[in-house]
Amino acid sequence: MAAAISIKGLYKKYGPRYVLDNLSFDVEKGSIYGFLGQNGAGKTTTIKILSGLSIPDEGQIIIDNMDLSAEADNIKNILGLVPQDSEFYDERTALSQMNYFASLKGLSKSEAQEVSNLLLERVGLQSEMTKKVGSFSHGMKKRLSIAQALLNDPKILILDEPTNGLDPVGVRQVKQIIQECNENGITILVSSHNLLEVQEICTHIGILKNGKLITEGTIEEIRRLESNGVITVGIYNISPEIVDLVENMDYVVKTKIKENNILEIYVNSEVDVKPELNKLIVENGGQVFKLIENSLSLEDAYLNATGMKE
Repeated sequence: MAAAISIKGLYKKYGPRYVLDNLSFDVEKGSIYGFLGQNGAGKTTTIKILSGLSIPDEGQIIIDNMDLSAEADNIKNILGLVPQDSEFYDERTALSQMNYFASLKGLSKSEAQEVSNLLLERVGLQSEMTKKVGSFSHGMKKRLSIAQALLNDPKILILDEPTNGLDPVGVRQVKQIIQECNENGITILVSSHNLLEVQEICTHIGILKNGKLITEGTIEEIRRLESNGVITVGIYNISPEIVDLVENMDYVVKTKIKENNILEIYVNSEVDVKPELNKLIVENGGQVFKLIENSLSLEDAYLNATGMKE
Protein backbone atom coordinates (compact mmCIF):
# COMPACT_ATOMS: atom_id res chain seq x y z
CA MET A 1 0.00 0.00 0.00
CA ALA A 2 1.23 3.50 -0.83
CA ALA A 3 2.52 5.71 1.96
CA ALA A 4 0.57 8.78 3.04
CA ILE A 5 3.65 9.94 4.96
CA SER A 6 7.19 8.81 4.21
CA ILE A 7 10.08 9.97 6.41
CA LYS A 8 13.64 9.12 5.44
CA GLY A 9 16.81 9.88 7.41
CA LEU A 10 15.45 12.66 9.60
CA TYR A 11 17.90 14.48 11.87
CA LYS A 12 17.18 17.32 14.26
CA LYS A 13 19.71 18.67 16.74
CA TYR A 14 19.08 20.92 19.74
CA GLY A 15 22.31 21.98 21.40
CA PRO A 16 24.69 19.04 21.70
CA ARG A 17 21.97 16.38 21.42
CA TYR A 18 20.18 14.88 18.43
CA VAL A 19 16.47 14.89 19.26
CA LEU A 20 15.88 12.97 16.02
CA ASP A 21 18.64 10.61 14.94
CA ASN A 22 18.26 9.12 11.43
CA LEU A 23 14.50 8.64 11.90
CA SER A 24 12.73 6.78 9.08
CA PHE A 25 9.21 5.33 8.89
CA ASP A 26 6.17 5.15 6.59
CA VAL A 27 2.51 5.73 7.42
CA GLU A 28 0.36 3.78 4.99
CA LYS A 29 -2.69 5.37 3.42
CA GLY A 30 -5.85 4.46 5.29
CA SER A 31 -4.00 3.38 8.43
CA ILE A 32 -4.00 4.58 12.02
CA TYR A 33 -0.34 4.75 12.96
CA GLY A 34 0.45 4.89 16.67
CA PHE A 35 3.65 6.86 17.20
CA LEU A 36 4.78 5.78 20.66
CA GLY A 37 7.54 6.76 23.03
CA GLN A 38 8.27 8.19 26.43
CA ASN A 39 8.28 11.94 27.02
CA GLY A 40 11.34 13.41 25.30
CA ALA A 41 11.61 10.60 22.76
CA GLY A 42 11.14 13.01 19.85
CA LYS A 43 7.46 12.57 19.00
CA THR A 44 6.44 16.23 19.28
CA THR A 45 9.56 17.35 17.40
CA THR A 46 8.61 15.02 14.54
CA ILE A 47 5.07 16.38 14.47
CA LYS A 48 6.30 19.98 14.46
CA ILE A 49 8.44 19.16 11.43
CA LEU A 50 5.57 17.41 9.64
CA SER A 51 3.29 20.39 10.22
CA GLY A 52 5.88 22.91 9.03
CA LEU A 53 6.48 24.45 12.45
CA SER A 54 10.09 23.29 12.52
CA ILE A 55 12.75 22.47 9.93
CA PRO A 56 14.92 19.34 10.10
CA ASP A 57 18.69 19.52 9.85
CA GLU A 58 18.67 16.66 7.37
CA GLY A 59 16.29 14.19 5.76
CA GLN A 60 13.33 13.98 3.39
CA ILE A 61 9.59 14.05 4.09
CA ILE A 62 7.03 13.05 1.45
CA ILE A 63 3.36 13.66 2.28
CA ASP A 64 0.74 12.46 -0.21
CA ASN A 65 3.46 12.28 -2.90
CA MET A 66 4.57 15.87 -2.22
CA ASP A 67 7.99 16.89 -0.90
CA LEU A 68 7.52 18.97 2.24
CA SER A 69 10.59 21.09 1.51
CA ALA A 70 9.15 22.22 -1.84
CA GLU A 71 5.36 22.01 -1.48
CA ALA A 72 4.62 23.03 2.09
CA ASP A 73 1.64 25.23 1.14
CA ASN A 74 -0.06 22.45 -0.83
CA ILE A 75 0.55 19.99 2.00
CA LYS A 76 -1.13 22.33 4.49
CA ASN A 77 -4.31 22.04 2.43
CA ILE A 78 -4.56 18.28 2.98
CA LEU A 79 -3.23 18.14 6.55
CA GLY A 80 -5.15 18.47 9.82
CA LEU A 81 -3.20 19.04 13.05
CA VAL A 82 -4.34 18.58 16.64
CA PRO A 83 -1.53 19.86 18.90
CA GLN A 84 -1.06 18.66 22.46
CA ASP A 85 -2.33 22.01 23.78
CA SER A 86 -4.66 24.08 21.59
CA GLU A 87 -5.16 27.80 22.08
CA PHE A 88 -8.67 29.24 21.88
CA TYR A 89 -10.37 32.57 22.47
CA ASP A 90 -12.12 31.98 25.79
CA GLU A 91 -14.76 34.65 25.18
CA ARG A 92 -15.85 33.13 21.88
CA THR A 93 -18.45 30.40 21.67
CA ALA A 94 -17.48 27.10 20.10
CA LEU A 95 -19.50 27.98 17.00
CA SER A 96 -17.97 31.45 16.58
CA GLN A 97 -14.52 29.92 17.14
CA MET A 98 -15.17 27.45 14.31
CA ASN A 99 -16.65 30.11 12.04
CA TYR A 100 -13.61 32.32 12.59
CA PHE A 101 -11.10 29.64 11.64
CA ALA A 102 -13.28 28.53 8.72
CA SER A 103 -13.15 32.08 7.37
CA LEU A 104 -9.35 32.03 7.67
CA LYS A 105 -9.39 28.97 5.43
CA GLY A 106 -11.33 30.88 2.79
CA LEU A 107 -14.87 29.62 3.40
CA SER A 108 -17.78 31.99 2.87
CA LYS A 109 -19.97 32.93 5.82
CA SER A 110 -22.71 30.47 4.83
CA GLU A 111 -20.19 27.69 4.11
CA ALA A 112 -18.44 28.32 7.42
CA GLN A 113 -21.73 28.14 9.30
CA GLU A 114 -22.75 24.88 7.63
CA VAL A 115 -19.38 23.15 8.00
CA SER A 116 -18.92 24.34 11.59
CA ASN A 117 -22.32 23.01 12.63
CA LEU A 118 -21.65 19.64 11.00
CA LEU A 119 -18.21 19.24 12.58
CA LEU A 120 -19.32 20.28 16.06
CA GLU A 121 -22.06 17.68 15.82
CA ARG A 122 -19.53 15.13 14.58
CA VAL A 123 -17.36 15.55 17.70
CA GLY A 124 -20.35 15.59 20.06
CA LEU A 125 -20.46 19.32 20.83
CA GLN A 126 -23.74 20.18 19.13
CA SER A 127 -25.42 20.98 22.44
CA GLU A 128 -22.43 23.07 23.59
CA MET A 129 -21.80 25.14 20.47
CA THR A 130 -23.29 28.37 21.87
CA LYS A 131 -21.31 28.16 25.12
CA LYS A 132 -18.10 30.12 25.64
CA VAL A 133 -14.97 28.05 25.19
CA GLY A 134 -13.56 29.41 28.46
CA SER A 135 -16.14 27.31 30.31
CA PHE A 136 -15.18 24.10 28.51
CA SER A 137 -13.50 21.16 30.20
CA HIS A 138 -10.15 19.90 28.93
CA GLY A 139 -11.91 17.06 27.10
CA MET A 140 -14.36 19.41 25.40
CA LYS A 141 -11.50 21.64 24.25
CA LYS A 142 -9.75 18.58 22.84
CA ARG A 143 -12.85 17.65 20.84
CA LEU A 144 -13.13 21.25 19.63
CA SER A 145 -9.50 21.16 18.48
CA ILE A 146 -10.26 18.01 16.46
CA ALA A 147 -13.28 19.70 14.86
CA GLN A 148 -11.08 22.67 14.00
CA ALA A 149 -8.46 20.39 12.42
CA LEU A 150 -11.16 18.85 10.19
CA LEU A 151 -12.28 22.20 8.72
CA ASN A 152 -10.22 21.75 5.56
CA ASP A 153 -11.48 18.17 5.02
CA PRO A 154 -7.95 16.75 5.41
CA LYS A 155 -6.62 13.55 3.90
CA ILE A 156 -4.23 13.16 6.83
CA LEU A 157 -4.88 13.93 10.50
CA ILE A 158 -2.01 14.25 12.98
CA LEU A 159 -2.72 14.24 16.71
CA ASP A 160 -0.12 14.92 19.39
CA GLU A 161 -0.96 13.20 22.71
CA PRO A 162 -4.73 13.55 22.10
CA THR A 163 -5.76 11.78 25.32
CA ASN A 164 -3.20 13.41 27.61
CA GLY A 165 -4.89 14.75 30.76
CA LEU A 166 -8.34 13.37 29.90
CA ASP A 167 -10.53 11.36 32.21
CA PRO A 168 -11.70 7.88 31.08
CA VAL A 169 -14.87 9.29 29.48
CA GLY A 170 -12.86 11.88 27.54
CA VAL A 171 -10.37 9.23 26.42
CA ARG A 172 -13.18 7.05 25.09
CA GLN A 173 -14.79 9.97 23.24
CA VAL A 174 -11.55 10.99 21.55
CA LYS A 175 -10.76 7.41 20.52
CA GLN A 176 -14.23 7.06 19.00
CA ILE A 177 -13.74 10.26 17.01
CA ILE A 178 -10.36 9.03 15.73
CA GLN A 179 -11.89 5.74 14.59
CA GLU A 180 -14.79 7.53 12.87
CA CYS A 181 -12.37 9.84 11.03
CA ASN A 182 -10.41 6.83 9.83
CA GLU A 183 -13.61 5.08 8.70
CA ASN A 184 -14.32 8.20 6.63
CA GLY A 185 -11.06 7.72 4.75
CA ILE A 186 -8.63 9.86 6.75
CA THR A 187 -5.13 8.53 7.38
CA ILE A 188 -4.15 9.17 10.99
CA LEU A 189 -0.85 9.57 12.83
CA VAL A 190 -1.37 9.70 16.58
CA SER A 191 1.49 10.20 19.02
CA SER A 192 1.29 8.94 22.57
CA HIS A 193 3.30 7.51 25.44
CA ASN A 194 0.40 5.25 26.45
CA LEU A 195 0.42 1.87 24.70
CA LEU A 196 -2.73 0.71 26.45
CA GLU A 197 -4.80 3.47 24.86
CA VAL A 198 -3.54 3.47 21.30
CA GLN A 199 -3.26 -0.29 20.82
CA GLU A 200 -7.07 -0.49 20.85
CA ILE A 201 -7.45 1.68 17.74
CA CYS A 202 -4.19 1.53 15.77
CA THR A 203 -3.49 -0.62 12.74
CA HIS A 204 0.25 0.06 12.93
CA ILE A 205 2.61 1.02 15.75
CA GLY A 206 6.12 2.50 15.81
CA ILE A 207 8.20 2.95 18.96
CA LEU A 208 10.54 5.92 19.28
CA LYS A 209 13.39 6.05 21.80
CA ASN A 210 15.99 8.83 22.00
CA GLY A 211 15.05 10.04 18.54
CA LYS A 212 15.38 6.61 16.91
CA LEU A 213 12.71 4.19 15.75
CA ILE A 214 13.50 0.98 17.63
CA THR A 215 10.63 -1.18 16.40
CA GLU A 216 7.48 -0.96 14.29
CA GLY A 217 4.89 -3.18 12.65
CA THR A 218 1.22 -3.89 12.19
CA ILE A 219 -0.84 -4.33 15.32
CA GLU A 220 -0.83 -8.10 14.65
CA GLU A 221 2.97 -8.15 14.49
CA ILE A 222 3.21 -6.06 17.65
CA ARG A 223 0.83 -8.34 19.50
CA ARG A 224 3.07 -11.29 18.75
CA LEU A 225 5.69 -9.53 20.86
CA GLU A 226 3.40 -9.19 23.82
CA SER A 227 3.08 -11.50 26.77
CA ASN A 228 0.24 -11.51 29.26
CA GLY A 229 2.11 -13.12 32.09
CA VAL A 230 5.43 -14.36 33.40
CA ILE A 231 5.94 -17.79 34.93
CA THR A 232 8.87 -18.13 37.31
CA VAL A 233 10.21 -21.67 37.43
CA GLY A 234 12.95 -22.91 39.76
CA ILE A 235 14.84 -25.85 38.20
CA TYR A 236 17.70 -27.47 40.14
CA ASN A 237 19.39 -29.00 37.09
CA ILE A 238 18.45 -26.47 34.44
CA SER A 239 20.11 -27.10 31.06
CA PRO A 240 20.34 -25.34 27.67
CA GLU A 241 18.28 -28.17 26.18
CA ILE A 242 15.40 -27.53 28.60
CA VAL A 243 15.52 -23.80 27.89
CA ASP A 244 15.44 -24.45 24.13
CA LEU A 245 12.43 -26.77 24.47
CA VAL A 246 10.56 -24.17 26.53
CA GLU A 247 11.36 -21.36 24.09
CA ASN A 248 10.00 -23.43 21.18
CA MET A 249 6.56 -23.77 22.77
CA ASP A 250 3.92 -21.88 20.75
CA TYR A 251 2.76 -19.58 23.54
CA VAL A 252 6.23 -18.67 24.88
CA VAL A 253 7.32 -15.13 23.92
CA LYS A 254 10.80 -15.31 25.44
CA THR A 255 12.73 -16.60 28.45
CA LYS A 256 15.29 -15.18 30.85
CA ILE A 257 17.72 -17.21 32.94
CA LYS A 258 18.17 -15.62 36.36
CA GLU A 259 20.40 -16.44 39.30
CA ASN A 260 19.79 -19.43 41.61
CA ASN A 261 18.47 -21.73 38.82
CA ILE A 262 15.49 -19.50 38.08
CA LEU A 263 13.94 -19.41 34.61
CA GLU A 264 11.47 -16.62 33.79
CA ILE A 265 9.08 -17.58 31.00
CA TYR A 266 7.05 -14.84 29.30
CA VAL A 267 3.88 -16.36 27.90
CA ASN A 268 0.93 -15.27 25.78
CA SER A 269 -1.96 -17.61 26.41
CA GLU A 270 -5.55 -17.42 27.60
CA VAL A 271 -5.35 -20.83 29.31
CA ASP A 272 -3.31 -22.10 32.24
CA VAL A 273 -0.07 -23.45 30.74
CA LYS A 274 1.72 -24.26 34.01
CA PRO A 275 0.89 -28.02 33.98
CA GLU A 276 2.20 -28.42 30.42
CA LEU A 277 5.38 -26.49 31.23
CA ASN A 278 5.99 -28.52 34.37
CA LYS A 279 5.47 -31.79 32.47
CA LEU A 280 7.88 -30.80 29.68
CA ILE A 281 10.60 -29.79 32.14
CA VAL A 282 10.29 -32.94 34.29
CA GLU A 283 10.16 -35.30 31.27
CA ASN A 284 13.44 -33.79 30.07
CA GLY A 285 15.32 -34.26 33.30
CA GLY A 286 14.49 -31.07 35.16
CA GLN A 287 13.69 -30.99 38.88
CA VAL A 288 11.16 -28.24 39.55
CA PHE A 289 11.30 -26.73 43.04
CA LYS A 290 9.20 -23.60 42.37
CA LEU A 291 6.55 -22.58 39.83
CA ILE A 292 4.77 -19.24 40.20
CA GLU A 293 2.73 -17.22 37.69
CA ASN A 294 2.38 -13.43 37.82
CA SER A 295 0.31 -11.23 35.52
CA LEU A 296 1.94 -8.47 33.50
CA SER A 297 0.22 -5.38 32.23
CA LEU A 298 0.12 -5.11 28.47
CA GLU A 299 2.50 -2.16 28.65
CA ASP A 300 5.02 -3.98 30.85
CA ALA A 301 4.89 -7.03 28.62
CA TYR A 302 5.45 -4.97 25.51
CA LEU A 303 8.34 -3.02 27.02
CA ASN A 304 9.98 -6.23 28.10
CA ALA A 305 9.48 -7.87 24.71
CA THR A 306 11.01 -4.93 22.85
CA GLY A 307 13.96 -4.57 25.23
CA MET A 308 12.91 -1.17 26.57
CA LYS A 309 12.59 -2.47 30.13
CA GLU A 310 14.91 -4.88 31.79
